[in-house]
Amino acid sequence: MSYPMNDTEQLIANAEEELPPPTRSRLIAKLRKGVHIDDAARELGVSTQRVFSAARILTTFGEQLDSTLTAERDPALPHGTVTGYNKRCRCPQCRGAVNRSL
Repeated sequence: MSYPMNDTEQLIANAEEELPPPTRSRLIAKLRKGVHIDDAARELGVSTQRVFSAARILTTFGEQLDSTLTAERDPALPHGTVTGYNKRCRCPQCRGAVNRSL
């Protein structure tokens, strides 16, 4: 007899289905080659919003995504600011600055 999944298990299952491991790996590889996350996600047929949503649910992927975005960010930008975000930086500090300003 199978039991219904709880909400957390369902969220994880949905995120895994919408952004399966091969897609996540290809996304990280594109980011490491310098492709912007918006462009990389579009090339893989997913939205950037879907990527960040999955990253919140799939914590290992989220940590990998954040570390990659941090490692590949433009050092000339003022990170941790709305300006950095507006100049297309999506590192955790720039995303955090935008969230604080909302």
